[in-house]
Amino acid sequence: MPRINLSRVRELCMRALVRNGASTEQATAISEMLTAAERDGCHSHGLHRLEAFVNGLKTVNKTAKPVVIDGAPGTVIVDGQGGFQPLAQEVGLPSLKQKTQANGVAMMAVTNTAGMSGAMWGVAESLATSGFVSLVFANSPAYVAAHNGKRRVFGTNPMGFGWPRADGAPPLVWDQASSAMARGEIELVRQAGREVPLGVGIGPDGEPTTVPSEILAGSQLPFGGHKGSNIALMVELLGAALVGAHLAVDHRPGTQFDTISRGLFVIAVDPTALVRVGADTAERLFDAILESSPGGRLPSQRRYQHRREVLEKGKLIDVPEGTYATCVSLAEGSKL
Repeated sequence: MPRINLSRVRELCMRALVRNGASTEQATAISEMLTAAERDGCHSHGLHRLEAFVNGLKTVNKTAKPVVIDGAPGTVIVDGQGGFQPLAQEVGLPSLKQKTQANGVAMMAVTNTAGMSGAMWGVAESLATSGFVSLVFANSPAYVAAHNGKRRVFGTNPMGFGWPRADGAPPLVWDQASSAMARGEIELVRQAGREVPLGVGIGPDGEPTTVPSEILAGSQLPFGGHKGSNIALMVELLGAALVGAHLAVDHRPGTQFDTISRGLFVIAVDPTALVRVGADTAERLFDAILESSPGGRLPSQRRYQHRREVLEKGKLIDVPEGTYATCVSLAEGSKL
């Protein structure tokens, strides 16, 4: 398995995207998102996703310049102009932070974007690092059946949460799909020739299966039965309906992936605007969680540990042979 450094990850991403027509701004935002995922050990959202972004350059506005619309005092709307979402997120965050600081709470809607949204922890961590609590919701194309359903009606519908920590500690952040497994994780299991647990998905025939290729052709399932199905419904409404993006049910069989509009909805809160809940209050909870389980950890601690090993100790990143060959071909081979 090839082992490469972070600079090589970024180089592969930038070269593949720019040589296939992406503007420097669009390519940089995507490359930084994919590089951050590899840096933090989130391989399902790293180089594994590069091919999909490059393929998206055929239909997505690859030179789009997102526009920030200054709405109500506590509202930020970002029109992605038909481009990829990472740049639209990046462009909108400064205004969201400013309005949250000024008003105590603010919200951001990102609309008119396409392609992949990326992991939600990037937005949540950025806000938490600036001192804000946040909730982040995004839609996706139709991949997930409702509880007891037999066909796709939801996306994997990721959501994220961020909470600032005391004394300069890295913020508490979590990010998860509404499905039992993220689609990228199922794809990696398929590439490795393994099976997934029961409850992850159903085949095209509507029957439970542990074979990743059958699930990818059929439907994923929400986590936690009807409870996860309710969460997926909520994220579908917030991340798609509320911001004017396509619903998963608009994604008919055969519809090209990158023609589905992507939405993002973010709520940010300045905790100092509320009753003075001291930072120690949250830290007592975190300490209790860690003490209750030997070897336990808080969300994102594994990511932060991997980040330190890469940035401070020069740890190299393992990339599956097939993924690396594809990325090299995209960056150095024939243009698509």
